[in-house]
Amino acid sequence: MIPARFFALFLPALLLLHGLPARAAQEPPGPRQPLERYRTTIGRLQGEIRSHQEKIRQSGAREVSLLGEIEAIDRKIAGEKKKIRTLQERLQAQERILAEKTRVLDQVRGEEKKVRRHLQTRLRAFYLMGTTGFLNVAFSRRSLPELVLFDDSFRRLLKHDQAIIDTYRATITRMHRAMEAQELEKSVLKDFIGQADAEKEQLARSRREKEELLQRIRTKKGLYRLAIKEMKKARTDLTRTLTTLREKEKSRQRGFLLNRGRLMAPVQGRLVRGFGVHGKDTDKAMANGIIIDAPDKAPVRAVYAGKVIFSGYMRGFGNMIIIDHGLQYYTITARLEKLLKKEGERVDAGEVIGVAGDIATLFEPGIYFEIRHGTKSLDPLPWLVPGAYGHAGAAKSAAPQPAGPGKQGDRNGGKH
Repeated sequence: MIPARFFALFLPALLLLHGLPARAAQEPPGPRQPLERYRTTIGRLQGEIRSHQEKIRQSGAREVSLLGEIEAIDRKIAGEKKKIRTLQERLQAQERILAEKTRVLDQVRGEEKKVRRHLQTRLRAFYLMGTTGFLNVAFSRRSLPELVLFDDSFRRLLKHDQAIIDTYRATITRMHRAMEAQELEKSVLKDFIGQADAEKEQLARSRREKEELLQRIRTKKGLYRLAIKEMKKARTDLTRTLTTLREKEKSRQRGFLLNRGRLMAPVQGRLVRGFGVHGKDTDKAMANGIIIDAPDKAPVRAVYAGKVIFSGYMRGFGNMIIIDHGLQYYTITARLEKLLKKEGERVDAGEVIGVAGDIATLFEPGIYFEIRHGTKSLDPLPWLVPGAYGHAGAAKSAAPQPAGPGKQGDRNGGKH
């Protein structure tokens, strides 16, 4: 027989190990995997929301930058339009000047033609008269002085007409040169206007491109916002579901505590040793629980839902199963003939976890059952349904019973 202190040292260490916060964070009782999945999904959604918020921030910065560029382009377009208007006004002024000069030139040409025709008439008359000679003096009704004066006056008129013609010609020449200069300036203005129009068109194309890019950015920004809205809704739904699951988990974990006095019996049988009742000196650890004499092959059940944290052989106790019911409540069932659950499995209330047998209790009486809160042993009988193994007070003081036919050894556990 293994000393009882071995169990007293090993079992609290095992329960403390399974009750560590790190282990509790990894494998708490209840539907842990769904909780982890929800937490992971919520974490991913938080990351995606932050990523999309950063994209919205970048899109907003790009939008502001584009708006600034478009505003600058608009100012340039306005400047080009103003320049074009100024050039067009100058061009129109040049056209008016050219039109006026053309009118004046036509008028001068007309006057010059009149003077030319008049001069031609004078020259023809002067030619017909000829020079003042003997015959003119002899046959003229005028005197010689009158003829000389007339000839001199006629010559002065011809010179005067010629001077007028020369003046008109000089004016026409100046007018032509001025008009050529005006035409050149008009051509330059047209070139400037063409360049300004081209620049304005280039700016307009650039503005359209910026507006298209701005529209795409705003569309993406809207999609990012919509995605964030959907992700926030999904996060809210998941958080609500996670909260519900947590509440269910807490409720489930509190269920063991709330079911005090309503837990089913772990096995059908007869109580042979109550809580705190010592047998021989070598099995003082057995006083931490109760011992139930069960029929051979009787099914041993979980008194409440939980997770198996130990399933195996322990020296001095044989086959043993420890179930974690949450909030550091554990049930320990030992001296099983056969173990039906493995470590890590979840069990429901009433689910068969092992089988009782004569061989397992050959040297020690009955199935051992214990309830612990942390490392503190609790009397199981007040936790079980009333009448599960008789009156609790009577059970504590009950004397050990004979093992009955077919079992070896004294199962009384000694006198008390």
